[in-house]
Amino acid sequence: MNEEKLLRNIKVLIVFFSLIFLVIIGYLTYFNLYLSENIVRDSSNPRIKLSEEDVLRGAIFDRNGKQIVYSKRTRDGQKRYYKDGEIFAHVVGYNSYIYGKTGIELLYNDALSGKTFYYDILGSIFRKFAQTFEGEKMGSNVALTIDYALQYRAYKLLGSDKGAIVVLNPKTGEILALISKPSFDPESIDKNFKKYKNDVEGNPFLNRATQGFYPPGSTFKIITAAAALENIENIGNEKWLCTGKLKIGDYVLKDFNSEAHGKIDLKKAFTKSCNFTFGSLGMELGFNNLNREAEKFLFNNDMVLEDLVIRKSIYNLEDKNSRALLAQSAIGQHGVATNPLQMALVTATIANEGIMMKPYLVKEIKDEYGVVLERKKPQVLTRAIDKEIAEKIKEYMIDVVNKGTGVRAKLSNIVIAGKTGTAEIPNSSETHSWFVGFAPANNPQIAFAIIVEKGGTGGKRAAEIARELVSEYIK
Repeated sequence: MNEEKLLRNIKVLIVFFSLIFLVIIGYLTYFNLYLSENIVRDSSNPRIKLSEEDVLRGAIFDRNGKQIVYSKRTRDGQKRYYKDGEIFAHVVGYNSYIYGKTGIELLYNDALSGKTFYYDILGSIFRKFAQTFEGEKMGSNVALTIDYALQYRAYKLLGSDKGAIVVLNPKTGEILALISKPSFDPESIDKNFKKYKNDVEGNPFLNRATQGFYPPGSTFKIITAAAALENIENIGNEKWLCTGKLKIGDYVLKDFNSEAHGKIDLKKAFTKSCNFTFGSLGMELGFNNLNREAEKFLFNNDMVLEDLVIRKSIYNLEDKNSRALLAQSAIGQHGVATNPLQMALVTATIANEGIMMKPYLVKEIKDEYGVVLERKKPQVLTRAIDKEIAEKIKEYMIDVVNKGTGVRAKLSNIVIAGKTGTAEIPNSSETHSWFVGFAPANNPQIAFAIIVEKGGTGGKRAAEIARELVSEYIK
């Protein structure tokens, strides 16, 4: 009897310890698969500081080799220096053992801290040999696609306004400038983090260029025009009689200052940014055509990018059959929200004959000996529209600057293609000022999107910035 009881107790213990063993194995598996990377990257992990202090963090350069960020040894370890920190803050981010990392400092932390395949495997013998003479471990250097001079000029052009500017090469997708204001100083992040975080009105940590969420206003007419050219036969010959007020049931869609444009075709409607015409087009096209065209330009899509985190742009209506909402959406108001990078891509697509290139910020990575570890190559993201439609819209955009709503962007020696946008702010009488475009129009080298929050009409403040931006780049 005692023997049976003993055997039963032994079985219970075996089951008990087996369960504990399985729980431990399960937890260790879960830890390694799902938690370990977060813990390794957690800024509060003291082992991170110890391991990273052992390696002098790599530098960050612009596309032409001009230094933006670098590190120097100190008695306490090393210090990170940011040249013109506020100007580049939303690109390079910050590096803090207290508050973590953001931007390029985070996304390319392994390279900057020397944790590359070359460093760990291929170069281990060579490095050990070299370090016996040099006595210093160094991280890799990151070269950006950003143009220092253009970035600097764009930042200054925004002045004290809130807003964002994105400039890219439409043929490659290289981002030449990316500005968001208000900004912050990454070099003083440990000292001023709480001040920046508590600035609810300015919100300097928000990267408005990639994370902003604005109605695009009339810049969205680029997409509406593309949908019309693609889906409505002989649309180029159609005419509308614009009275300045489009009545849709109980709702009235007005043109700016209720201006009546009279008898007007699509080209002139685009040039003059006629809401009457584009509201009418929205109703004629219907939700499915507008939605399909927006999605060709990657609205409603999560873009997976190595260098950037971009907020998804949306085109959506709660009532897809509402004629009033369709009209509003066609002029970039109701149901449409986006960011400057997305609108720069839309514009670049027109400049690049209907092909949208994948945007990127990092040009190449080199180790401290100058060996190229990685070099980025241009990639096609999607073909949004046919070349013929892109050429037609380019023609319209040239007219916008030459004799339409965007004349303030005009330069005497360079042909600029553009589109203005005046985006209404809900529950406010103020408007955001948009201007998107590319130049030179006959052989585009840059495409851009500019938003000035509460900047009035797109044909004023944003268009003036565009003119100076193009002048700076061509110069």
